[in-house]
Amino acid sequence: MTVADDGSWQIRVNGAGVVADAVVVAAGAWSDQALRVPGAVVPIAPQRGQIMHLRLPGEQTGQWPVVLPPSSHYLLAFDDSRVVVGATRETGSGFDYRTTAAGLREVLDQAISVAPGLAEATVVETRIGFRPFSSTPLLGPIAQNSPVVVATGLGATGLTMGPYSGAIAAGLALGQVPDIDLAPYAPLRQS
Repeated sequence: MTVADDGSWQIRVNGAGVVADAVVVAAGAWSDQALRVPGAVVPIAPQRGQIMHLRLPGEQTGQWPVVLPPSSHYLLAFDDSRVVVGATRETGSGFDYRTTAAGLREVLDQAISVAPGLAEATVVETRIGFRPFSSTPLLGPIAQNSPVVVATGLGATGLTMGPYSGAIAAGLALGQVPDIDLAPYAPLRQS
């Protein structure tokens, strides 16, 4: 997405031009790459999160609660005797897709301190993800009356705040006035 010399928006998806009345840029940690505006910066960076999937054969984990200890970690159970534990919050990681020993140790130490029985679990897999990290969420049009709306920067709160943020972004794209002041969440910073 770029601005042409005549001030019009040039939006391309997979190399093809797309015509739209409004556009919502909600590309997570990649939002700054999706939205390029001369003289402005989308203050977003990837924050690596490492998680582990564990299996407890013979355990019926499907009805286990979600556990959110007083740290930044969590435990989430599924029907197939699987428990997901995570996650690291590695600010400054860039798009480094490596699984690290320190990250996995952090995740396991936190999980086992809350649920000691997980020490006997089988490690099924590890996964890496990148949260869109910003000092504040980025939500709103890129300029007054712009048809381009940005919704990103929620970091680890994206799973809980994402639906609300998405509803506001959709409303803005439809020309609706939001029920909150979006000034603190202005998506662009002048460079």
